[in-house]
Amino acid sequence: MMTLFNEEYILKTYVESREKEASEKTKIGTAQKLYKKGNTIEDIADTLDVSAEEVEQWLGLVRA
Repeated sequence: MMTLFNEEYILKTYVESREKEASEKTKIGTAQKLYKKGNTIEDIADTLDVSAEEVEQWLGLVRA
C-alpha cells in the first residue's frame, strides 16, 4: 500500500513540475514578444505577475 502511495506521489510531483516548467516557458516566450514590441520591463512583469528581475533574466539583460 505504501509503495502505491509513493508512486502516486512521485507521479503527481512529476506532473506538477512539468506543468510549472511549461508555464514558465510560455511566460518567457510572451515576455520576449512583448519586449520586442517595445513594452517596458516593468509592464511585462506586471502583465505576467512576476518580478522585473525575473523578466530581465528571461530576456538575458542581467549582467553576471
